[in-house]
Amino acid sequence: MKRTLSLAATLALAACSHAPQVARYQPPAQASFVNAPEQTANDEPVAEFWQRFEDDQLSSLIQRALKANTDVRTAAANLAESRAVERLADADLWPTVNLGAGAARIRAKDGNGVPKTNNAYSVGLDVLWEVDVFGRLSDARRAAQAGVLAGEAGYRAAQLSVAAEVARNYFNLRGLQEQLRVAVASLETQRAALQLVEAREGVGRGTALDTERARALVNSTAASVPAFESALARVRYRLAVLCGLPPTGLDDELKQARALPGLKSYNLGGIGTPENLLRRRPDVQVAEAQLAAASANAGVARSAWFPTITLGGTLGQNASHIGDIGKGSSYAYNLGAQLAWNLLDFGRIRANIAASDARAEAAAVNYERAVLAALEETEGAFVNYTKSQQQAALLYDAVVASEQAAHIARERFAVGSTDFLVVLDAERELLSARDRLAQAQAGAASSLVLVYKALAGGWGG
Repeated sequence: MKRTLSLAATLALAACSHAPQVARYQPPAQASFVNAPEQTANDEPVAEFWQRFEDDQLSSLIQRALKANTDVRTAAANLAESRAVERLADADLWPTVNLGAGAARIRAKDGNGVPKTNNAYSVGLDVLWEVDVFGRLSDARRAAQAGVLAGEAGYRAAQLSVAAEVARNYFNLRGLQEQLRVAVASLETQRAALQLVEAREGVGRGTALDTERARALVNSTAASVPAFESALARVRYRLAVLCGLPPTGLDDELKQARALPGLKSYNLGGIGTPENLLRRRPDVQVAEAQLAAASANAGVARSAWFPTITLGGTLGQNASHIGDIGKGSSYAYNLGAQLAWNLLDFGRIRANIAASDARAEAAAVNYERAVLAALEETEGAFVNYTKSQQQAALLYDAVVASEQAAHIARERFAVGSTDFLVVLDAERELLSARDRLAQAQAGAASSLVLVYKALAGGWGG
C-alpha cells in the first residue's frame, strides 16, 4: 500500500510530457564566413558597436532611442506579458484555495412536514487541485517558459534593429549634408565662372553660347539644393520618430552639419563564427523559442486523450446560530477526488492535435527560414561592406583627379588656350565625382552598421 502511494505521489510530482519531438534544421557546418573581410578574428563582436565610431551625437541618439522608441517599448510590454503568462502557468501547478463565508435564511419543511424558518451560517476553505499525472500543466508551463525566451530575444532584436536604424539614418543624414555642402560650394564656383563669362562677353572676348552654357550649369546645380534640403528634413524626421519624439523634435540639434567618421583606419575586429552567429542572433533565438513553445502546446493538445484527476474538498464550519461558529460541533469537511475522461467528442481532440502539430511544423519551417536568412544577411553584409569600401576609395581618387582637371581647365581658359566648353565639362565631372564620393562614404558607413546588425554583437547574451 505504501509503495502504491509513493508511486502515485511520484506520478503527481513528475508528470510525463506528450510534446512531440520536432526536427530542428541544422545548416552545413562552416568554420568561417565565406565573404569575411581580411584581418578579422573569430572573437565575438562588440555589443555597443556604435561606440566604435567615436561620435558622441550618434551615441546619444541611440541611447535615447533604446529608451523611448515605440518598437522597443512594445517589445518590452510583450516580454512583460510573457513573464506574467509564465507565472500563471506556474501557479496552475499548485492548488487553488478559496475562503468563503455565507449567511442565509431558509424556510423549508422539517421531517414532520411542518414549515420552519431557520438561519444558516458557514465559513470555510475550498481547495481544488488538478494532479498533473499526464503532463498537461507541465507542457503548458514549458510553452510559457519558451514564450518568455521568445519575448526576451524579441526585446533584444528590437533594440538591435532600432540601434542599427538610428545609425544608418544618422550616416545618411551626414552624407546628405556633405552632398548639400558640395552642391553649394560648386554653385558658388559656377556662379563666379558665369560672372567671368558674362564679363568676357561684354567686352567681346566671349560668346553668348558660353554664357548660356554656364547659366544652364548654375541652374542645374541650384536645382539640386532643394532636393537635398527635402531629403535632409525627411531624415531628421525619421531620426526624431525613432527616438520617440515628434518629427521636428531634433531639427535644432541636427541642423548643424558634421563630418562622417573616418573609416579608413577602422578595424572590423572580431566577427565570430557562423555557428556562434546562429546562437547569438536574437531573431534565430525567437524562432527557436517559438518552435519549443509550439512543440509544448502540441503536448498539451495530446494530453486531452487522458483523464483529468482533480483533488478537492471543503474544510469549515456550519451553524444555525452565528454564535456557534467556532465551536467544535460546527466543524465540517468534505474531501474527495474526481476523474473526468472524455470518451466521445466526435473528433474534436483529434482535430485539435492535428492543428497543433501543423503549428509545430510551421514553427520548424520558420526556424529554418530564420537560420538561412541570418546566414544570407551576414554574408551579404560582408560583401556590401567590402565592395563599398573599395568603391569609396576609388571615388576618392576620382575626386582628386577631377579637381586637378578642373583646375587645369580653368587656368587654360584664363589664358585663352581652350574654350569654355572644356571648363564646363570639367566642372560637371568634378561636381558629379564629389557627389558620388559623399554618397559612397555614407554608404560605406551604413554598410558597416549593417555588418554589426547582421553579427548581432553581444545582443544574444
